[in-house]
Amino acid sequence: MNREGKITLTELQGLIRDKIYESLPGSFWVIAEIASLKTRGAGHCYLELTGSETPGGRITARARATIWASKYLSLSTFFNASTGIPLRAGITILFRATVEYHELYGLSLNITDIDPSYTAGDMALRREAIIKRLTAEGVITMNRELSLPPYPRNIAVISSSKAAGYEDFINHLLHNPFGYVFVPVLFEAVMQGETTEASVTEALNMISDQTEQFDAVVIIRGGGSTTDLSWFDNYEIAYHVTQFPLPVLTGIGHEKDVSVTDMVASRSLKTPTAVADFLVEQTAECENRIIEMAGALTEAATDAIDAADEHLASLQNRTAATSRLIVRVRRDNLNYIAENLRRSGKNVIRTAAERMVKLESALRILDPAGVMRRGFTLTSRNGLIIHSASELEPDDIITTHFQKGKAISTVKEINNKK
Repeated sequence: MNREGKITLTELQGLIRDKIYESLPGSFWVIAEIASLKTRGAGHCYLELTGSETPGGRITARARATIWASKYLSLSTFFNASTGIPLRAGITILFRATVEYHELYGLSLNITDIDPSYTAGDMALRREAIIKRLTAEGVITMNRELSLPPYPRNIAVISSSKAAGYEDFINHLLHNPFGYVFVPVLFEAVMQGETTEASVTEALNMISDQTEQFDAVVIIRGGGSTTDLSWFDNYEIAYHVTQFPLPVLTGIGHEKDVSVTDMVASRSLKTPTAVADFLVEQTAECENRIIEMAGALTEAATDAIDAADEHLASLQNRTAATSRLIVRVRRDNLNYIAENLRRSGKNVIRTAAERMVKLESALRILDPAGVMRRGFTLTSRNGLIIHSASELEPDDIITTHFQKGKAISTVKEINNKK
């Protein structure tokens, strides 16, 4: 074997490095998507970039990149101020970079500048593409076409339990000035960040398995910036909302901008408290309609009595010349008819009042607090209500809620027989 001209790996890497610098001496403006981004204690930023032939298409290129601390703070601050979002995974950027090659670490890009206007335009195009896709599929108005019940009492809430917006929503809903009773059930979800899509769609899927228990769905997160809003410019979340069998109300908390999720929802309100106020107002309108119906019924009965009285007076005037006996008989007959009319009107009002009392009694019977006072309990695991023994596993920790207090137990044995 002829080993003349042999070189070491280090020498080969040096040749590669020299050829790269020789062929690519300057900087380049490059378009790529950020697959991952990490910052280190020294303030340096390390990225993994991907490229594809079409937006969202198959990845055809991948590279490492670095923004040194001396550039990163100014570039990231300017980018955030210009676009309203931080540099993060999932966005496409236009950047200037030089090609670097290291014998130990291989090829990488050294980013020296970023054009934020490209990213802002790209995000707007993606948002528009989502809207056009939903429109082309004929689903964009589907949830808005659903009717909200007159008294939306049972509410499925998708939110983070730690969000201030969630606490405001619950306080406004449960402590409303009219004393209306609502039953909100929280489905915990991440409301910003890369897991938002999976978390929110999973919560919607959980609710869809028990839609008969709810009148409406509320998606709330409280105040935030345009950065937070961008997580809801998402096709999967919006599509799930369009296909949902219950009306979906949003209160994502943005005064100026509207996300795609807001656009497809049955109702879009600015804040979580606005959603709560809307539900209370909806119920107040229902109560007012009932009061108006009762008033109309009373008025109709009164009008009937007045008309009968007028009719009686007319008859009396026309029969003044008749014999006293005939007048007496007819007057008695007419008085009897008038009394029956008054009694009928009162019966109609009394029947309506009794029906309202029965409805109120039925609502009180269905109140969970009333059910628990009769000896029933609620069992939960990790904050979720357990409906069947088949949902449990041995050694699960469960909480049993009584009318007063609760007990925490460990499951020892499970019997799935009815």
